[in-house]
Amino acid sequence: MYIYSMNKTESVRLIPAPASDLPEIFGLYKAAIAHLDACGMHFWDFNRYPNAEVLTADRMRGELYCARDGGTGRIAACIVLSTEYDEQYNNAQWEYPSDRPLIVHRLCIHPDFQNKGLGRAVMRAAEALGRERGFTVIRLDAFSGNPASLALYGHLGFRKAGEANWTKGMFWLMEKSLHGGPAD
Repeated sequence: MYIYSMNKTESVRLIPAPASDLPEIFGLYKAAIAHLDACGMHFWDFNRYPNAEVLTADRMRGELYCARDGGTGRIAACIVLSTEYDEQYNNAQWEYPSDRPLIVHRLCIHPDFQNKGLGRAVMRAAEALGRERGFTVIRLDAFSGNPASLALYGHLGFRKAGEANWTKGMFWLMEKSLHGGPAD
């Protein structure tokens, strides 16, 4: 379990997703995709990616983590933390060389819990997990047409190191050093 305190009374706990939570996790991704679609962002599609097969494989590898809302007990967020990345990552101008970066995939906040600082807290918990496991760099890709995620990652200190073109469009390749503590 990896914890990041949001404030004096709240904290986010990332826990490896148990198989029994997969139906609720699928529902979280479906709700988030519907919300993104309503906002005109069509880069995820549960029939293609990320789908039940991808998320189940993430869980089987022990890379899928979830965070529950303390009040309702519902899964409010999910994130995949891995060392695997697409070959287009090799084209980026990484500032922090690493032969084993921690890679963030499929960060998803349920629409009911968005705009409350949860995405930021989940990322801080992911950074803590990375430092605890000896990673020195954390990397991710973010859809260039999603201003909220780009603002979140920028606020957290991630820098753009390149771009990747995938089926759904242009994605920014971003990184952050994990040396030292989190800066707000």
